[in-house]
Amino acid sequence: MKHDVIMRSMNWAPANRWRRTPRERTDVTMMTQPGDHLCQRVRKGLRAGEFQLAFQGVYHAGTGALSSAEALIRWMHPKNGMLLPSAFIGTIADPAVASEMTHFVIDSTCSQLGSWQREGHSMFPIAVNVPPSLVAKASFAQRLEHCARSHGVVPGLLQVELSEAEDATKILASKGLMDELREIGVRIAIDDFGTGYSSLAMLSALDVDVVKLAKELLVPVPDNPRACEVASAILNLLEKLAMTVVVEGVETAAQAQWLARWPNVLAQGFYYARPMFGLSNIPECKRAPVKHLQLVG
Repeated sequence: MKHDVIMRSMNWAPANRWRRTPRERTDVTMMTQPGDHLCQRVRKGLRAGEFQLAFQGVYHAGTGALSSAEALIRWMHPKNGMLLPSAFIGTIADPAVASEMTHFVIDSTCSQLGSWQREGHSMFPIAVNVPPSLVAKASFAQRLEHCARSHGVVPGLLQVELSEAEDATKILASKGLMDELREIGVRIAIDDFGTGYSSLAMLSALDVDVVKLAKELLVPVPDNPRACEVASAILNLLEKLAMTVVVEGVETAAQAQWLARWPNVLAQGFYYARPMFGLSNIPECKRAPVKHLQLVG
């Protein structure tokens, strides 16, 4: 059965996926606590309202207009302050923590989208990171749809994002596994493509709508000619495959200007916006195109 695939979820939102901004920290004490104790503490924190979502915008490389956003979880620890996921991401190996945290992120995202919609603002999709082990469950799509509609939000305003990992690529290469999500309008993305288990050979098999290129591919651009050739070849190939492309780690004006040669490419990084609490604080959020409301027919 396609939903019986056994997967590891440790690779969900790896530590290098998150970057420190002012007042954010990783705490060694938290990371070195015994596994069971930290798992219990994270679950307690989720129920006590200690976790919050920040949002980072994703922009059109050609125009700088907002296209979508990504939900990023933060732990507002009462003693240690704001903690990045690298301080507690190991707890995702526990199925109970993985389930509670994922559904917290989805519910919080839908709640904020619902409020944003009721205020009359233009809507835009938001990507949520989901462990492969949960996406493979038969009940996941139904639960996501119920959560979205309970907040008055069409499910198509959510994008499910799987971090690049061996298990994620196996799932996304399994025909039909994503059908239930697509039936409710949800798009599927693979994150950090170009590192680890991903390869160009997998592109013809991956059942995805969005490919997020790993930031490592852009670091030497545009100063390194060979790096530019590699990045250009990948962008041109993905464009021919009609996949939506998001380039992560855009931090300089030179990188943004180089990417602007691909008008359909999307970009994410500190050059455009840092993670912010509240949808209203995402740069360009009130100028997002209303057409995103049509993601679900």
